[in-house]
Amino acid sequence: MRSILSTKSQDIGVLILARGGSKGIPLKNLQTVGGISLLCRAIITARRSDLKQVVVSTDHPLIALEAVTCGATPFKRSKVTATDWAPSIWGVQEYLWSNSEINTLVLIQATSPLTKPSQLRLALNKLNIPKPVDCVFSVARSYSLRWRYENGNVFPLNFHVFNRPRRQDWKGELIETGAFYVSRRTILEKGLFQNNNCSVVEMSVVESLEVDSYSDLLIANALI
Repeated sequence: MRSILSTKSQDIGVLILARGGSKGIPLKNLQTVGGISLLCRAIITARRSDLKQVVVSTDHPLIALEAVTCGATPFKRSKVTATDWAPSIWGVQEYLWSNSEINTLVLIQATSPLTKPSQLRLALNKLNIPKPVDCVFSVARSYSLRWRYENGNVFPLNFHVFNRPRRQDWKGELIETGAFYVSRRTILEKGLFQNNNCSVVEMSVVESLEVDSYSDLLIANALI
């Protein structure tokens, strides 16, 4: 079976949601890492993945201008889907309703600056190989031993206290990073990014860095 990129690339859309109302860091998507804005980095990553239809959904003119400057097409995001309480799926569905030709959507998070083009290509290939799935998303592996605090006591969540696993004795857990989602239109229209027929692309813990604070920006710049 051939790569999805070699078959119906015209059906693949790339969307970056970049609203202007971020609270922790104002206009967060325009902050720079390695001298390049987070938004522009995401656009470049998409284009280096051989994805051409890169669209930035935004409600802010400066973000729209940056999108054009970096080779993407801006999409006017509504006030409702750009609020801080609106789920991302609303912004995705709003875009899909205006683009009926798209059957597969690649959603890229601009605040994950260490995502690699090869990871996006792998995700698109995994959509059909070795078997068709409805979604592929990014994960990182964690070996953390997790606890729950309840009624004044703590309880283990992913291990037994009388049988603590050593790192080398278990495979850890897969943590969703949010860096990217590749989903078929059929599930997105149902309000879902994922279902029970999904695959994953594993990133390193470093690659999964998400910029949500000024401290994260400092770390990202140190890693570039």
